[in-house]
Order: sequence, then structure tokens, then C-alpha cells
Amino acid sequence: MKKYKYIEYFPKPFLQDLVNNRCLPIIGAGFSKNADIPKNKKMLDWDELGKAIAQDIQDYKYTNAIDAISAYCHEYSRTNLVEKLTELLLLNSVKPGKTHKAFCELQFDIVCTTNFEFLLEQGYGLIPKYCRPIIDEDQLSISNSSDGITILKLHGDLHHPTKLVVTEEDYDRFLSKNPMLATYLANLLITRTPLFIGYSLDDTDFRQIWQVIKDRLGNLRRQAYVLKIDCSPHEKARFERRGVKVINIKGNPSDYPKILEDVFIELKDYWNEEVLKLPTVSEEATLAELALPDDTNNRLCFFSIPIKLLPFYKKYIFPIAAAKGLVPISADDVISIGDNWIAKVSALINKAEFIVLDLATQNTMFELGLVLSQSKHTNRLLIIRSENSPIPSDIQNLLYLSRPENPFEAIDELSERIEHWFRDVVEPMKTMYDEEPNRLLKKKEYRAAVISAMTLLEVNMRQRVELIKDVPTKTTAPYSIYMLAKDFNIITQEQFIKIKMWSDTRNRLVHTKAIVNANDAKKIVTGVYELIGQQ
Repeated sequence: MKKYKYIEYFPKPFLQDLVNNRCLPIIGAGFSKNADIPKNKKMLDWDELGKAIAQDIQDYKYTNAIDAISAYCHEYSRTNLVEKLTELLLLNSVKPGKTHKAFCELQFDIVCTTNFEFLLEQGYGLIPKYCRPIIDEDQLSISNSSDGITILKLHGDLHHPTKLVVTEEDYDRFLSKNPMLATYLANLLITRTPLFIGYSLDDTDFRQIWQVIKDRLGNLRRQAYVLKIDCSPHEKARFERRGVKVINIKGNPSDYPKILEDVFIELKDYWNEEVLKLPTVSEEATLAELALPDDTNNRLCFFSIPIKLLPFYKKYIFPIAAAKGLVPISADDVISIGDNWIAKVSALINKAEFIVLDLATQNTMFELGLVLSQSKHTNRLLIIRSENSPIPSDIQNLLYLSRPENPFEAIDELSERIEHWFRDVVEPMKTMYDEEPNRLLKKKEYRAAVISAMTLLEVNMRQRVELIKDVPTKTTAPYSIYMLAKDFNIITQEQFIKIKMWSDTRNRLVHTKAIVNANDAKKIVTGVYELIGQQ
């Protein structure tokens, strides 16, 4: 398992909620300070914004930001206020920074914000990930989580001046004008844990949202958290008196953007590592590959396939991958009802060594964006498209195959072309796969070394059995493969008994949190190499 620097600051219940898609980030004005700002410019927080606006109001004594903004609106009109906010918030020049990008790479399917700018939308555009801002209540009825990321802009944005919640009157009328929005937020928080980022206790936005949560959910509300860097004991106590636990990351506040960026990167790595451990997979070979560390040369081949085409691929194409020693897997194998499909698909893309993607739906187009942004091996990516569909500009320089609208019309031709692709990309990696157990052993990754060695042995035995039996063994369990190998005199009875003991160890490592010591791992890895060498 990867070693983390910041994960220890996060309570285990929160991390469980994160992995199980039960977390709702709520982004405040303080987060905008992490943006990429032009030289000699400054991104203002809420209080600084109020003071800057107050300078243009005659005979006005500053008290707080909302009062100043309200006074400015009264004095000069809402149109002038929007223009002033656009200027002060550097709307036309500010860009998302590294911290924004790191946050956007987290696999949330819904994000809330009270900010007026567009840094989140721009951040998702850099990944790239499709995001859908919701500004108006009317949009709620057509929200669809499979469309990518939903950004719930609770206080509107500067492109929709009438929806802005920025003056005293706006705040006073928020609940009466937006009852469905408040109800939607409350309903989300029945099952999701709120994580506030970029808020202080004196932030009016925070106080309003927290009031909605308390009023609508009362004592039934889930534990709320706020993410802070080097929070003072006084501020921590104030948050917790209101029922909000502080995740207090130690560090120099001047390094806030970098620390936060690193925190998000770690959360993403942790999420990717843990989300695929959720008990949805039953295939032994798949479980074994998913149990390997991310930096291992695994045999996973992720198929990004529309549901309607999955039967075709599973019947005709998956066996081709398996025959090359790969482990085919689709989103359907790991996603259950209620899961965060974005998180799981992203984790599969991040982990898989090979990817086959059929561009037939909006979802697979979205997954193409994930692949291009985060896959380690775009040279091991095969794109398949309908011959009548347009060629996206993103793939014009990548390898792709065309198929009939109905792939059953060209089973033999398509299967042969895909088989050639697998042969071309997998066979050059044979040496790497052969050496992987030994490499892991030298790295002292004993658990991974044993799993990798037993996969190598199983692939070897399947191939040898198929040479004799002349039938695919994809659906044959490993134990049965070893029985067949014994019956065909590929291995002896004594060797079969050893393999059974090794398999028992491997199964404990895959299905439990068991560990294996260096000596036992070396015996298994050495034994596998000796056995394969004898064949």
C-alpha cells in the first residue's frame, strides 16, 4: 500500500464516506485564492471584496462585506454591481491553479459552491471532464449524474445576474425564492457528508448553508467537516461548538495552495486504491489483479463498452484478451446500484495496463476524456467506433478501428483485427510480465510478488492445457486448471500439492488482509519460476 503524508489527518468515517460516494464538497470564497492570478493582482476573500467595494461609496463606514455590497447596489444599481464584481474578482484574467486542477481530478459526481466565478468549470475543462453547472431550480429536474460532474452553484454566478445571492435582500429572500434548491441540498445531505473548503466561521455563505442544514435536518444531519490548514485552537473550538469537525492539516499557512494540492492528490490516490476493493467483483483473476499495488505491471484490460454492446464483447472479445494472458474487466463488473460510477471508472482507467474503448454513447465519450487525461499508457489504447459516426478530433492521431453499426455483422473480421492488436501490444510485454514477480520480491512487495507469481503460473498452465485440450479455458477455475495440468502430465502429483499450498496462500492475500513474510514469498516465487522453467 502506498505511504501517505496527509491521509492520517482525515477521520476513518470520513474516508469511508469518500470512497462510498457519500461525501459532498462545498466550496467557498477562500478556495479561489488558490487560482492562477496575474502579476500585481490579488484574489480577494469575502471581507477584502467588501472593503474594496466600500471605497466607491460616498460617506460610507465599512461594517461587513454584505452591508457594503448592498449599499453599493442601492447606490449604483445591480448592473453596476455585477460589473464591479467582475472587475474585482478578475473574471476575465484569473485561471484555475494547480490546486483547482488537483481538486477537479477527485472523482466527485456532485460539487456545491457559493462562488460567483467559473474556476471550477475551467478546472474541469483542463482535465478534461464534462461538468454541468446548475444555477436555476428548473435545471434540477433534468440533472443526470451520468452526464459527468454536477456543479450546484447555490448563489448563482456572474453570467446570471438575477440569480446572484450577494446583497442583504438576496440572502433574506434566498429560501423563499429558492425552496427547491434548499430542499435539494438538504436531501443530498441526508446521505452525504458535507466537507466545507474555503470557508471561515464569519463567512455569511457558510452560516447560511449551515442554517439550512440545521433547519432541514436537525439532529439527523450527518457529521460535517471543514478542511483547514494550521487552524488555531480558538477557531477549531468555534467550529466544533457548531457541530463541524475540523480536519486540521499541519503546515505553514503561506504554503496553503501547495499543501492543499498535495492533500487532493493523496485523496485521489487513496480513493483510486480503495474504491476497487468494494465487494462487487466475483471473478478470482480480476480480484487478484485489483489487489496489486498501482505501480505493479498488472494484466488488467479495461473495456469501456456501452451496456447494449457488452454481451457481444463478453462473448467474442473478452476471450481473445484472456487468451493473451490478460484479465478483461468492464465497469459492469465493479459498479453496483448507488456507486459513484465516475470514481470507479476513473480508478479502473488509472489502474489498467490496457484499454479497449467503444465510442458509441455519451458515457463512453466521457470515459475517453478520462482515458486521455489520466491513463498511463495511451499507446495501449484501442478505440473502436461505428463506421458511420464522426471521428472526434481527440482520436485522429490515435489507433482506432471501425466497425459496423451492428458488430454481429462482422464478427470474424472484427475479432481478427482486435486479436492482431492484442498480439502486437501484449507479446512485447511478455518478458516484463515474466520478470514482474522477481521485481516485486526485490522491492520487498511480498504480497504483490506472490499474487503476481501465481498469476504468471496460472497463465502458463492455461496456455499449456489449451495446447493439449484445444479449447479455451477462460471460464475454468484455477484449481481445475491445475487438476487438468496434472491429468495431462504437465505437472506431477507432488507439484500439484505444492501449487495447492501456494494457491491457498495467494487466496488469503487476495481475500483478506493477511500478510506473507519474505521467506515464504521467496519460496513461492522461486518455486513458480522453477516449475515454469521445467515446462
